[in-house]
Amino acid sequence: MRVSRPRESLTVGNLSIMHEIKVMELDGGEAAGVHAAPALGPWRPFPSIPAWPSFLSRTPDPSTLEKAKETADTSAVSISHAVLDKILAQMVIIVPCMDESPEIIEGVLSGIPHSCLIIIVSNSTRKPSNDGYQAEVEMLRNFCGSRRQALAVHQKDPGVAAAIKATGMPELIGADGTIRKGKGEGMILGLILAAALCPERKYVGFVDADNQVPGAVHEYCRTYASGFALYPSSEDQHIMVRLRWASKPKARGDTIVFEPEGRSSHIVNNWLNQVLSPIADTATSDRVVVTGNAGEHAMTMCLALKLMLAGGYAIEPFHFIDLLSRQLPSLSAVPSSASSVASYNSDADAASTSSSRASDNSLEASHVRILQIRTRNPHIHRPSDDSHISAMWKVGLGTIYYHSRELSSLEDLVQPGEPRDGGITTMCEKMLEFVDEHDSSQTSRDPAADGAHEKEPLPAPRIYPPIERLDLAALGDALEHGGVADSLKQFGLEAGWASSRALERPPVGAGLARVGTAVARFLYLRLRAFLGL
Repeated sequence: MRVSRPRESLTVGNLSIMHEIKVMELDGGEAAGVHAAPALGPWRPFPSIPAWPSFLSRTPDPSTLEKAKETADTSAVSISHAVLDKILAQMVIIVPCMDESPEIIEGVLSGIPHSCLIIIVSNSTRKPSNDGYQAEVEMLRNFCGSRRQALAVHQKDPGVAAAIKATGMPELIGADGTIRKGKGEGMILGLILAAALCPERKYVGFVDADNQVPGAVHEYCRTYASGFALYPSSEDQHIMVRLRWASKPKARGDTIVFEPEGRSSHIVNNWLNQVLSPIADTATSDRVVVTGNAGEHAMTMCLALKLMLAGGYAIEPFHFIDLLSRQLPSLSAVPSSASSVASYNSDADAASTSSSRASDNSLEASHVRILQIRTRNPHIHRPSDDSHISAMWKVGLGTIYYHSRELSSLEDLVQPGEPRDGGITTMCEKMLEFVDEHDSSQTSRDPAADGAHEKEPLPAPRIYPPIERLDLAALGDALEHGGVADSLKQFGLEAGWASSRALERPPVGAGLARVGTAVARFLYLRLRAFLGL
């Protein structure tokens, strides 16, 4: 894959938010590093046969070579198939789903590269007359056969909930003794399973289950790998890759309009950029964050273990809030995002979350990079109604509104020690005016989460402690050998899979790439012989 060369857009402490990276070529060739194809000279159309010998010349003009190298060095990076396949073989892809057609989910799975381990986290209806999860398991069984590695679990499995509670995260468990309802909670469960049962996998990513284009899913996974490949140094262990879709096609009458941004994403990105405007370059302050609602995102496992995580649809925008809050200069005087759990989580167990994490500075001392990459494929999924979209962007704004105290210290980075102008407070007031003007749902609840505060102007997201707080070894042993999880299914994994290395398979595209290269070289040599070169 060939992508534009990354550059920093904004740095706050040890956090770097990178400027939008673009996928320039889905297949960047076998050569790693700079894409040097322009050195061969200008492309000639087929009718220009006399120009072919100069095109194949072994001694291109030195000035052309130097100019091409200079241009390539500053504009793009190519990542080889071998590098991408090596990263994908160490990646887990989590697919959260709820009452989605098994045929649609199977299409999503077909786009996930073969060497990735799949985890399906389902919150589908389970009734004797309509067991959606059982249908998903049968689909997964048929899809995997004996070759694909996959896990499946139901979000409301009481055995899984009991094991997670016993090993260190009671906050995730609701009053009914199962994991709380919510897309974010399902994603957290997937992360927990990946960390406990697949400890040798270094990367974890997410794709939505309602994607209608398997080719887009395949691009997403390889784009994740490309992002990680850009920073191979052992010092860059905390990386998040967030995707911005090329477009979201919408049918309007008899015309398909390729919108550059989703409705919810447009609103959440705008307000996140307003938060960052005091410290951003004025020329790019409206484009620092372009992936506020990125459901398709991936990260290194070591970063996933250390993040505070939000429930429901707040999980994606809260990544920015959590990482920013850890870097701000007034953290010694203002409670961190960890202690903010107690301020608006309604249950008493929030206090234990706060006290257990308040002194943990492991992530604050690490360099974290957020890469935002724009893909090539359009994103086509099940359409959502206006009330659903309204609820989603309100959840995103709620993550900002209820962290305004921490975020207000951004102003100290511009004028240390000077009186604050109340910028964040003023912004929050404008935010509430925006909600009053544009909210058509007349509700402040996150449709994908338990425990939202109905009487608040914006829904307050539920915040969970980092996964590293769990005793992952004990949890993995209980889930694999304890027989506590009735819904947990595994495919293509041998006995002892939770404690063994992932099965190594040849890279998916390596064989085809080698064959293609050999054929191309043969034809090239025959053509040179024919032309007498």
